[in-house]
Amino acid sequence: MQVEPTKLVELAESSESTLAAMQQDWALAVDQLASACAELGDADGMRNVAASYADSLTDAGETLAALSEALGLGVAGLIDAARDAVRADDTVAGELDRAASQIGSSEMGRMPSPGGR
Repeated sequence: MQVEPTKLVELAESSESTLAAMQQDWALAVDQLASACAELGDADGMRNVAASYADSLTDAGETLAALSEALGLGVAGLIDAARDAVRADDTVAGELDRAASQIGSSEMGRMPSPGGR
């Protein structure tokens, strides 16, 4: 499997942008919904509706927090994978250079003389 570190970094950046936008949208939505609940009034029925909305907001906030945490872990995983891919590429390149220099300086590069010896 071939991994391109630049693609992993691009995906991580995209995920971070998505996470930031999601958190910003949620912050705006919470403020707007809290204002809407306050405007419902204080009649008994409206207080129950407002309490239900508040409970729903709490549940949604917890869900968003869990999603944010999961996405954050995914971003960290992508960054780690990109670093690992770069290290692996560097290791392979170093091993190839070492092998090439050993072959060039050893008798393995010589052809056998006539007669097989």
